[in-house]
Amino acid sequence: MNSFEETVELAVPLRTAYEQWDSHSSSPRPVTAHRRNELIAWPGGRVTFEYIDTHTTRLVLRADPDTTPAGILLRFKEFVESAPVTSPATRQYWRVERA
Repeated sequence: MNSFEETVELAVPLRTAYEQWDSHSSSPRPVTAHRRNELIAWPGGRVTFEYIDTHTTRLVLRADPDTTPAGILLRFKEFVESAPVTSPATRQYWRVERA
C-alpha cells in the first residue's frame, strides 16, 4: 500500500475531537476498527486520537491516497476549532470526496 501520514494538534479535548470525527460521517466507510476515543480505521487508512492535555488532542492519520485525500486533517482542524456546527452542509465542510 502506498500511504502517507499526517499529524495535527487540535485545540479541543480528545473526546470532542473523537466525537466530531465519528458523528459527522467523517471517516470513509465501512469502518473496520473502532476503539472509543482512540482509533477509527477503514480499508486503506486509520486515524488515532492521542491525549496531550485537557484541551489539546493530537490526531495521526495513516492512509492510502487512493481512499483518503491528503490535507484532510488540516480541514478537520479548521472545522472542529471553529464555531458550533449548525447545518449538515457545514458538517461536511472538511470532508472532501474523491472523484
